[in-house]
Amino acid sequence: MAEKYLLQIEAERFIHNDLSNCSWDFQQRMRSQIEADDRAGLYHTMMASLVFSAFSMEAKLNFVGWRIFGRGWPERASLREKIELLHVHLDLRWSWAERPLQTIAKLKRFRDVLAHGKPEIVDKEVEVVGKPDVWDALKGQWEQTVTPEFVDQCRTDEDHIWKCLLEKSGIQMYETLTHGGHTLKAIVEGEQA
Repeated sequence: MAEKYLLQIEAERFIHNDLSNCSWDFQQRMRSQIEADDRAGLYHTMMASLVFSAFSMEAKLNFVGWRIFGRGWPERASLREKIELLHVHLDLRWSWAERPLQTIAKLKRFRDVLAHGKPEIVDKEVEVVGKPDVWDALKGQWEQTVTPEFVDQCRTDEDHIWKCLLEKSGIQMYETLTHGGHTLKAIVEGEQA
């Protein structure tokens, strides 16, 4: 007869840590590639860092909102609505016209373009002086966002927002970490669990 066990698991899993770590890791890869003058895949590395930064930012807002409001946190609300709610509740002094919120708004637009993947149709005629770089004509508007400077700016502003949210909410850093444990008890034939 197969052995039986009673397994009890208690855990709080916070995905914002993994998302933020992914963004940070891709940022470090980007820096190493630039330092080594290795451009192969650099654009995709930067895209990955930005996408994970966008996911991380929303996950961090959801974490803080969940800690403050519990089940009353509007998880399905827009990113802007979530930030506004925390902005008022925590008495934050940020403006959408300045960093860090300006960065987050630009990052969110970039994320939405990638997430919804709609065709961008261009039909225009322009007179230019000198021979133009025809490859530029194939670049999407969103591609202007994918730069080392913007990757660094996103990471810096995400970290700034995170620290402010934790400070204003009274949440300690250790409380943001995934944690848990388990117990395992062998069930012996004839014994109650």
